[in-house]
Amino acid sequence: MKSILTLIFILFLASFSEAQKLLPDNLQKAFDNSVDDSARFIFSRPIYTFYEETNRDSALHYAQIRYAIAKKNNRRLEEAYTQGQMAYQQIFLGRFSEALTNLSEAMQIATSSSEAPTWELTVYSSPGRNRELTLSMLNHMYGHLKLQTGSTESLQYFKKGAEIGKEINNDFRVTVGDMVLAANYLMLNQPDSALFYAKEGESYGIRGGISKYLAYIWSVMGNIYAKKGLDSLALSYYHKSLHTAIPESNFTVVAGVYENLINFYKRKGDADSVLLYATKFLAVVKSLGAITSFVTGNANLGAAYQNMADAYSLKNERDSTIKYMQVALAIKDSLTATKLSRLSAFQRLTLDEQLSLQNAEKERIREESRLRTFSLIGVIVAAVIIMLIIYRNNRQKQKAYNLLQKQKEETDIQKDKADKALQELKATQAQLIQSEKMASLGELTAGIAHEIQNPLNFVNNFSDVNRELLSELKEEAEKGELEEVKAIANDVIENSEKILHHGKRADAIVRGMLQHSRTSSGQKEPTDINALCDEYLRLSYHGLRAKDKSFNATLKTEFDESAGIINIIPQDIGRVIMNLLTNAFYALNERKQKNSLNYDPVVSISTKKINNSIQIKVTDNGNGIPQYIIDKIFQPFFTTKPTGQGTGLGLSLAYDIVKAHGGEIKVTSIEGTGSEFSIIMHSAG
Repeated sequence: MKSILTLIFILFLASFSEAQKLLPDNLQKAFDNSVDDSARFIFSRPIYTFYEETNRDSALHYAQIRYAIAKKNNRRLEEAYTQGQMAYQQIFLGRFSEALTNLSEAMQIATSSSEAPTWELTVYSSPGRNRELTLSMLNHMYGHLKLQTGSTESLQYFKKGAEIGKEINNDFRVTVGDMVLAANYLMLNQPDSALFYAKEGESYGIRGGISKYLAYIWSVMGNIYAKKGLDSLALSYYHKSLHTAIPESNFTVVAGVYENLINFYKRKGDADSVLLYATKFLAVVKSLGAITSFVTGNANLGAAYQNMADAYSLKNERDSTIKYMQVALAIKDSLTATKLSRLSAFQRLTLDEQLSLQNAEKERIREESRLRTFSLIGVIVAAVIIMLIIYRNNRQKQKAYNLLQKQKEETDIQKDKADKALQELKATQAQLIQSEKMASLGELTAGIAHEIQNPLNFVNNFSDVNRELLSELKEEAEKGELEEVKAIANDVIENSEKILHHGKRADAIVRGMLQHSRTSSGQKEPTDINALCDEYLRLSYHGLRAKDKSFNATLKTEFDESAGIINIIPQDIGRVIMNLLTNAFYALNERKQKNSLNYDPVVSISTKKINNSIQIKVTDNGNGIPQYIIDKIFQPFFTTKPTGQGTGLGLSLAYDIVKAHGGEIKVTSIEGTGSEFSIIMHSAG
């Protein structure tokens, strides 16, 4: 099997290599031999288009050449359009600041320019509407930038781009707009909206003959049907997408489909298919050279090597699994650091632009003030009486101006302090998050230790008894008392079976803990929610008991058997439950220390199926939460615990995890009586 996969991999690389060479080699001569800038601009377009979804670095290179030609010849709309092409590649290379600069300049040009004859911008041009065509394309690119930098404004930009495309009757702009809208809505867990845009985009793409991006629409439709549980229909669209994307050299789509197929066969447990598509996915990602994905997915080298590791893990080939896992972790760390660095630069650039706009507004106000002053001086010259009045007014204005200057200086001082505080906050944020993780790890470890201690005590006790029995057996054997020897031997056998039983019990506990404490893969999986809640209840309680042996509490559970199996990321939801339970036990301990008389600490956890949702409740009879702070408890870094006992990140992270699952988390509390946290997981089952 290995030799077959190796052969497929070599042939696959060869096919991609050949596809990359054929078209550019034919066009390169025409481009190099062109002496006229307009011809060079036109010949560079199909070269850029070929590399557009094949190799990001090469595509960016030719986009920059096109921009330089346009700028040299003062072709304004051509400048704006090519800056949009540059931004498209920069976004998926993780160069967010450069992309924002190009899009800002391009949008200003396209907005202020009038319609004029242009060189060929694209094969899908709209004659006489090139300015609107450029604006549609730039809005589309803004949508990609907003999406990749975590902004919720991406949808409005994608919709604006598609609307302009409809206004100018440009099938290409509508097709690509609907394409990313479908992917966006699927990412937001709205499959019906996603299917609407996918089908609309498919109709425009078929009408306009836009097969290059029809392939992506079919890939999204495959994801939609997979989400709806229609596996055979999903597979048919995945392969339909591949049959179109590979001849079109749209490696972005090819990578996405391979990733979808990898995830599909992972769910099926088909190790050979996972390895096959993981190998192909790795080859395509190497060709693309991107560090971010198109809309959804993980089309980068870190994800590619992770898929290889997962494939070999399914095949139980430990050495290969470890090898690819090590490479994946190293690359992921590097890519994450690069992306975070570039996001930070992007945020600084965004802030600088906002400050620049504010300064421009201040300059406009000052200019208007100077003009008014000149007008007043003219009036003063005309009449002495008016001059006296204006003189008095000017003195008052001078006082007001001095006051404003003083306020401005104070504002500048406050701004400097705020900037310094922001830097200090960022510097400590990473430490706080690490502290939160280590605190959770400590609680989990204490719970595990307690769970394992009981079976270990049995193993040790029965081992001691067996040792004594064997000594007696030896003595009785020497005496020749065979009946007594047999009786003792039966006792030894019975004790050995108990040792084996409790050893297996400890082994099961360890395997269960490892299952739930391993690093989250980010993939949802069917999970018994009742078992998960019960397990983390015991772990959190024993974790606190490990710290304070004097603490005791009554634990109550009420699990709805119909809740059953739900599709979640168990490590993440377990972290949420662990946090809520830990906070509940902390509240009980606080109240008990203040009033230990006639107080019975109680923590309860329950599940309940409500229509298509699952409700998880964690209730305590601790001190409760004061009403004046209850609206702040989910804010990052807000905590009521003493310094050093809490980071203020636990409930904030819990809120984010539940929201990421499409659910919601609520709290009700009566001060002095207790609190109740409720998690609602929608679309359960």
